[in-house]
Amino acid sequence: MKTLDVPSVADPAAIEGLRDALDRSDYTADGISRAFGEESFTRDLDQVPLYVRRLEPGPLATLIKLFLLDTTVPSAEAAAVLDPIALERVEALGILRSEQGRTRATVNLYPSPGDLIVASDQYEGVNGAGRADHVLGLSISSRALGALTVREPVTAALDLGTGSGIQALTAAAHATWVVATDINPRAIGFVEFNKVLNGLGNIDARQGSMFEPVEGSRFGLIVANPPYVISPDSDFVYRDSGRSGDSFSEELVRRLPDFLVEGGYASLLVEWVIGAGEEWSTRLRGWVKGNGCDVLLLHYLSQDPLSYAAVWNHDLRRDPGAYAAALDRWVEYDRNLDVERIGWGAIVMRRRGGRGENWIRAISSNARRIAPAEPHIRRIFAAQDYIHSLGIGNGLLQGVFAVAGDHRFEQWFRLGEGSVLEHTTMKLEGGLMTEVPVDPRTLSVLGLLDGRRPLGDVLHQAAADDPERPDPGLFAVETLPAIVRMLELGLVVPSGVE
Repeated sequence: MKTLDVPSVADPAAIEGLRDALDRSDYTADGISRAFGEESFTRDLDQVPLYVRRLEPGPLATLIKLFLLDTTVPSAEAAAVLDPIALERVEALGILRSEQGRTRATVNLYPSPGDLIVASDQYEGVNGAGRADHVLGLSISSRALGALTVREPVTAALDLGTGSGIQALTAAAHATWVVATDINPRAIGFVEFNKVLNGLGNIDARQGSMFEPVEGSRFGLIVANPPYVISPDSDFVYRDSGRSGDSFSEELVRRLPDFLVEGGYASLLVEWVIGAGEEWSTRLRGWVKGNGCDVLLLHYLSQDPLSYAAVWNHDLRRDPGAYAAALDRWVEYDRNLDVERIGWGAIVMRRRGGRGENWIRAISSNARRIAPAEPHIRRIFAAQDYIHSLGIGNGLLQGVFAVAGDHRFEQWFRLGEGSVLEHTTMKLEGGLMTEVPVDPRTLSVLGLLDGRRPLGDVLHQAAADDPERPDPGLFAVETLPAIVRMLELGLVVPSGVE
């Protein structure tokens, strides 16, 4: 049977039957992890023979082999797990192919949080996709974007550069209507299939570049995982914009606020050029300044051009000549653009007009993973609103605060004649995993923030408890900026807020 270019939606009942088979076999992230005896399962296609041997025979193992490990199974086994939907009907969808008594999948089906299952092209490596219009499945970047997206009910949401549609599918749970756009027509086909597979009717998939498909519209939420890679190539639609340097990301960031409703949020992933001697946020600040939005800039990683080229071309290592040529081409491209480093991170915006000057906050994270951060991001935006409502000075001193519940302190001591405290750091265990150094006086104030007394009273007590007996007014002046900074970062919260 000829494999269709994208999965077909011509037989919705067959898609629903496939979903029933997946559900009753526990084809979920947790179910798959349990099948491998792991807390969480991360697929490494070089380890497929090992994975196959770990699986206990049964319906779940059959589905994992087909849709996650890209291996063949006996056609009778595939038919049994799909029953009562006939194997031939699922093959007609273009997602299975049978030859000589064995069946192989032509797509990946990957479980995602929220009971979603996402169909995409089979993974062939960063540079291994056999076609320019490859539709990527769940990835580190898609998971990161989901973790940084504010989830609140909205009338309309936009998923720009939707790919296989994971952001649109997730937003459909809290948006009346979702528009999913992509320049790649095959991506639109996968979104249409995934809508049916997940029983979602409130997604409108539209083909087009950038904001072309939604001109004149505004949204309460915009998410974007666009082709932000700074690349000399135009090999893959999901990766390469074909634009010079970071100009694609810059245009996207500059235009986006025009498509947000008042109070609407946007979360997008970006990469950007960092010049010699330049602070990581300088360029991003220029992109967002004066755009009518409050902005949170998040930085997770910076790489030199050679390291960056190695990451995006690592699948070519099996061909040393091609790998060397790619490294040289990418490094030369960056040299011509005066690239010192390339930053990777995210921008979260909230459109806000008419209530004072918009703010920009920059946070650089050392976290090795991006954890679900929506509550923390909400806390940061709420803290800025709170500060503006009180004003710095007496209003803030009358506020009642507590230390965020998900905090911890780390201290370093030097042993000698006694124990000497050298350094204290306050960290958040979740969210953006923010960490800041804490001086002894600020630490004494934090220890007194009990969520019951006004900040002014706390500062006065901390000054009275200080062995050096500082002037209370001077103590407050010197300590208050650090407390405000921690409030802005979500490490300190107004009483009753978490």
